[in-house]
Amino acid sequence: MIIPLYNTEEYIGACVASVLGQTHQELEVIVVDDGSTDGGAAIAEGFDDERVRVERLANQGVGAARNHGLDLAKGEVVAFLDADDLWYPDKLAEQIAVLESDPRVVAVGAVFQYLSGDGRPFGRTGQDAREAGTQERLKRGQLMPFPISSLITYTGAVRAAGGFDESLPPVADLDLLARLALAGSVATVMRPLGAYRVHSNAMTSRQPDEMKMLARFVEQRATARLEGRPAPDLDAFVSSYRPTKAQRRQDGAERRFRDARLLAMEGRYVKAAVLCAVALAARPAYTLRRIVLRLRARRTSAGVARHGN
Repeated sequence: MIIPLYNTEEYIGACVASVLGQTHQELEVIVVDDGSTDGGAAIAEGFDDERVRVERLANQGVGAARNHGLDLAKGEVVAFLDADDLWYPDKLAEQIAVLESDPRVVAVGAVFQYLSGDGRPFGRTGQDAREAGTQERLKRGQLMPFPISSLITYTGAVRAAGGFDESLPPVADLDLLARLALAGSVATVMRPLGAYRVHSNAMTSRQPDEMKMLARFVEQRATARLEGRPAPDLDAFVSSYRPTKAQRRQDGAERRFRDARLLAMEGRYVKAAVLCAVALAARPAYTLRRIVLRLRARRTSAGVARHGN
């Protein structure tokens, strides 16, 4: 498994420990320090376990760090984990079982719980990648159904797909999954197998406008690939990018619905309801669809948990 590390000394110890605590013990843990200025790399190096390897690089970005780890990986299966996230003990065992049970499956993700910066759980993220129409959306770069920290896939498949596009750091996971989906189907384990930390330093909270722009580029490029058309040029796309009025409304609805979900998970229901109402007014069809998907995912996760018990 590959862990890119950049100035997250507060979390890296728990992150690596969660990997070493897997019930699936045949592990290779590659921590790639991307030019950190804190003590995170030293903490990772402090693990007295021959399965842990720490590589120190000059700062090049998360995509370069993941690709460096990918170059070093020796196993048939590779997984990715951000340094501030966690895996639960059965995570790898359950996903490897899914991967090996169906030769058509090339990648497996999982539902993850949200964690606050201080480690308090407050909800979950992830949707079923096998729902009707979802595989086509994945191929077109329209959907990232689970966090990158939940993904496991075949090492050869990632290399054949070209690894992570280092020019697209906020959406490189979306772009990679679009290419992996061309090689086979994608599945999701619909119960929490790890934890995704939400805090003020997270990339998604820092760069929402850039993420939306680059996500639209990924969608255009993936669709062109599917339809046999020339791929758009990134620099030309960025220089000419002007979101339409409809896109701005859509972006606002998505942002408010996401914030409403997080507020509801924290128990702040009045503010959540207000934001959800604003999202509904801006984009009723989108917001209602997202509400239905969240309710369906919650029922599915609850059913899986009952079955597991």
